Amino acid sequence: MIGLVFASLNLSFLSCKTTTSNQPELPPAEMLPNPAGENEPVINEEGNEVRITTADPASFQSASKDSGEYFRVYITSDTYQVRQIRGSKFIRKKPDKGGDTLISEELAKYNKINFSDDGIILVILNGNTGNVETIRFNTRVPRINDLAKVIQNDVTRWSMEHSEEKPVVTKYQIHYVVKLENRSGTTRDKVKEELKKEVRK
Repeated sequence: MIGLVFASLNLSFLSCKTTTSNQPELPPAEMLPNPAGENEPVINEEGNEVRITTADPASFQSASKDSGEYFRVYITSDTYQVRQIRGSKFIRKKPDKGGDTLISEELAKYNKINFSDDGIILVILNGNTGNVETIRFNTRVPRINDLAKVIQNDVTRWSMEHSEEKPVVTKYQIHYVVKLENRSGTTRDKVKEELKKEVRK
């Protein structure tokens, strides 16, 4: 009888052991302070108010030290994310899921290396009409020309909503991070050879 009980307990132990996952559980995401202060709501690419959390890209999480920074964008070939961190009371990006998807898909052809690039875009609007007058890189330019073009194309398609007929916000910065992933199996040396003319020195 004792042997049967021991065997039963042993089988139960083995059964429990086999159901244990080998993958470590990710800690639950924690809410972080809004980058521009708690008085500035954070708006995502769908136009919804959200909180910044530890599950967001690192570029979304840091405090903003530049009062001209209104938007943060994170793009891969699989995802397009926006966080507006300032000025949502006066100006917002109109949701454009189809356009967001097209920009993400455009990155797929560059997935030959594991690489992150970034840039800061300055947008200046007409003070009466709200129409775009200037789009240019400001202080930080992506190292790869093709990624700079993707970012410029993205900003050009943005359509903005204003709280007043005459816009309150007429100048803002967009901080971009673009992440590539090597899905082609191409070696790094070969990619360097292909892209050496594209990388800014």
